[in-house]
Amino acid sequence: MIERECSIRRVTPDDGLHYWFGYYDKCPWDSSGTKLLVHRTNFVDRFPEASDPAEIGWVDPTARKPKFHKVGTTRAWNWQQGAHLRWWKDVDGFEGVMVNDRDSKGNLYTKILDLEGDEVHRIPHPLVAVTPDGRTGLTLSFGRLTRLKREYGLPGVADPNPKAASPKDDGVFSVDVGTGERKLLIDMFRLDRTVAPGEPSPAAGDLHQHVNHIMLNPSGTRFCFMHRFARADGIQQSRLFTLPLEGGEPRLLFEGLCSHYDWKSDKQILAWAGKRTLLGTGTQSKSPVQHAMTLARKTLKPIYYALGKPRILMNKIMKDSYLLIPDAEDAPILSFARGELITDGHCTFNRGGREPGRWVLTDGYPDMKNRQPLFLWDCREDQGYEIGRYPTPKELDGELRVDLHPRFNADATKVCIDSAMTGKRGVYVVDVTGVTAARAERPET
Repeated sequence: MIERECSIRRVTPDDGLHYWFGYYDKCPWDSSGTKLLVHRTNFVDRFPEASDPAEIGWVDPTARKPKFHKVGTTRAWNWQQGAHLRWWKDVDGFEGVMVNDRDSKGNLYTKILDLEGDEVHRIPHPLVAVTPDGRTGLTLSFGRLTRLKREYGLPGVADPNPKAASPKDDGVFSVDVGTGERKLLIDMFRLDRTVAPGEPSPAAGDLHQHVNHIMLNPSGTRFCFMHRFARADGIQQSRLFTLPLEGGEPRLLFEGLCSHYDWKSDKQILAWAGKRTLLGTGTQSKSPVQHAMTLARKTLKPIYYALGKPRILMNKIMKDSYLLIPDAEDAPILSFARGELITDGHCTFNRGGREPGRWVLTDGYPDMKNRQPLFLWDCREDQGYEIGRYPTPKELDGELRVDLHPRFNADATKVCIDSAMTGKRGVYVVDVTGVTAARAERPET
């Protein structure tokens, strides 16, 4: 791993308020690259309540003196993913801001605003992902997510099936952005009964399950998502699925530990994952070693967090690593950057620039000095770069954590991150041309 520090600058005001964009799966830059979307709040040390508003707006990432241009507010947000804020463009070229919100009765919806803050369209469901043409959205039950994984949920939203382990009327839904019509594409009950050959069915049974992290492939024809549950032994089980946009047969790609991922192409996914055979499956009898490892994991977890969550332990002991997982039946899974990228992070490929898909951008959790690393991986040269390591407050960890959640701009020359390096949440832009442009000038051999 080569250390190549890149210049970084804060692009949100230093006014005592807190700014962030959200998750790593959306691009905050508009199509011109002159506006960058952000959320703004006046607190940072607790979970939001249903009545807490977050302002939404944009900043000019090149301005010498950052200024927040307010577009609207939302009351449907969390610290990890914000309000699923994104730019939205229609077939006529109109570019607006799409954001989730809730009405006075507590009902969740998605609104599209122009830059003056006027609502130009409303969809009666909150959206998680939207196809490249802007016509179809994907969503899930935020009430169930709130109950089972609250840092990704929304306060004050109830689970419609609180007593059901795998409800048949809940799962992943598609939404017609124009008409607002919602359709259930895959339900939790069916996911629970979809297992790998030779594995017992159901996968979770009476254990309560949820779905999360819906992500469309680059062409918008298929999507992946996580089917998750806490096993009887307390270990979280993650099952990575894909499905056609119109619904159909679910394809189970991976099971065990699966954390963050991104589509490399329409046919391959990069994920931080591991089978974790040392912990057993959760459904079959464990060996003495598996029993011991499960007990050790529970006992040592507080120490692991106190050491700054050293993911190298997960890499060396549990064999977690980045894997290239094909979206196909019985295709081989390939290792990626083994021995180099040894920490879980929020990985994403560049979609634009001279060589789309050449670069992987990812981060890591705080080290023992409370610094968060930022990495670039050159897929063509098979070479990694640590381009920054930024301090973060200890008190903003756990469920209130401030992950970097790095995101490329359109031509892969800039990277946007969220950080609390000054003690306040802020949005920063890292100039990576010193790495990406320099490597692009080298002739292929």
